[in-house]
Amino acid sequence: MIQFYSFFQLIFRYIIFSQRGLSPFYSITFSIILTVISFSGYSQSYPPKREFRGVWVATVDNIDWPSSSSLTTVEQQREFADLVAFHKANGMNALIVQVRPSADALYQSNYEPWSRWLTGVEGRSPNPIYDPLEFMIGECRRQQMEFHAWVNPFRAIFNYQQGDISDQHIFFDHPEWVVPYGKHSYLDPGLPEVRQYVLNVVMDIVNRYNIDGLHFDDYFYPYRIDSLSFSDNISFTRYGEEFDTIADWRRDNVNQFIQSVHDSIEAVKPEVRFGISPFGVWRNADADPLGSDSQARQTSYDDLYADVITWLKNGWIDYVAPQLYFSIGFELADYQKLLDWWVKNTYGRQLYIGQAAYKIGRPADSLWNDPYQIIDQISLNRKSFQVDGSIFFSARSFIDNPLGINDRLQSGSFKYPALIPSMPWHQEEIPSPPQGILIARNKSEVLLQWQPSIHQKDNCYYVIYGVEGDEPPNISDPTTMIAKSYYPQLTFSEEERNGIFRKKHTFVITSVNQNHDESAMSSPVHIRLF
Repeated sequence: MIQFYSFFQLIFRYIIFSQRGLSPFYSITFSIILTVISFSGYSQSYPPKREFRGVWVATVDNIDWPSSSSLTTVEQQREFADLVAFHKANGMNALIVQVRPSADALYQSNYEPWSRWLTGVEGRSPNPIYDPLEFMIGECRRQQMEFHAWVNPFRAIFNYQQGDISDQHIFFDHPEWVVPYGKHSYLDPGLPEVRQYVLNVVMDIVNRYNIDGLHFDDYFYPYRIDSLSFSDNISFTRYGEEFDTIADWRRDNVNQFIQSVHDSIEAVKPEVRFGISPFGVWRNADADPLGSDSQARQTSYDDLYADVITWLKNGWIDYVAPQLYFSIGFELADYQKLLDWWVKNTYGRQLYIGQAAYKIGRPADSLWNDPYQIIDQISLNRKSFQVDGSIFFSARSFIDNPLGINDRLQSGSFKYPALIPSMPWHQEEIPSPPQGILIARNKSEVLLQWQPSIHQKDNCYYVIYGVEGDEPPNISDPTTMIAKSYYPQLTFSEEERNGIFRKKHTFVITSVNQNHDESAMSSPVHIRLF
């Protein structure tokens, strides 16, 4: 079966590369390399026990959620719960949800108006009113998923139409802060008062909500539009006299902001992960010998003024998730070459790879017509100990199961669950294992209950392991992982009950703290119902 699977992949890839005009020699060479990579990942005894598997949920323009700004509160909540369940079934363990798309809020903000993507009109609250962010965190907890709040720090107006923005929008209080550029408008990062304002917005979220992570994407200064200048000369004249170039000054503005966010989070909730997802190319090697072997038209450093390497060197972010939205073998920016570059430049911080789920089956690049493209990328990631997981853009891209990606994840790459990697630079007390495990049952369900571990905190959770027989499971083996629970109990459904308990099983439970450090296992408990 495995030999047939590999032969099929080899032939399929040869056809794809031939269609791209490659010679037969290069076509067969690339096909063999990718098939070997995929086969080696397929033949592993089991995948990593710890791996970040996230999905971006974009709210701007109703890309992912809510699907429409006209949904009722009940419909929004049901749709989000279904979204969590869908991606959990695919093996994901985290959602990164866009809660501030453009100086607006999908939560009860102390600073900014309700988002039009939520209610159709900016400034209009949900009816009946609820706090979507509080609801989403609770729903992710219920379904054993991490929740990271995704904020766009400097985008002010999406599709510049003043008539669409609320009179509560920051534009009306401080029009001098806002710079129009192309279709959108941006807060000027060169103004200290702007940086302080955005920091206040960010820390309002961190302080009031029980989030697992705070996340920025690639938008700091906007992507360059040819022959159009970003109009911040006045603020440069006022604040940039110490800098030789406006580019260096812009990078320093972003650096100051990133450091201030890091320091502020560390002071109040160091367990909250601060992560950033920059554009996948820091700099091209032709502009900087330290850059990557790529020919990207724009780069993080030179065009977005995001000096990610400085942030990593200084430990200002906990993880970096470069958007490697390129195929393996893409001439201008090859996935494998960029992956290797980032692996060598993380400076001890965690590396999650941004994966382009939205390109699967995309006709513009025949390499994305290969149903194994993403699977091969995951296999490449796992070959490096420096890669700690993936984040996929975006949630809706999986809904129609393009090229069978959901099937391949569920039966292969993400067949078994994974815990979030811990951060060794964060010190937190290792929890004690759960005690007093009790079993309750009725005709349709089995309930496991236990005493919470000592020093239990809000974000602590438990992992349940189980195997058939009398011997306790090996908790180093993710194939023995049954479930994760944020509560000191777990209910097995009738289907699970009938599938698991027909033979004697042995279970153990561990406690996991907010840093994802795991305790020793509990005393084993044996269950057999039939």
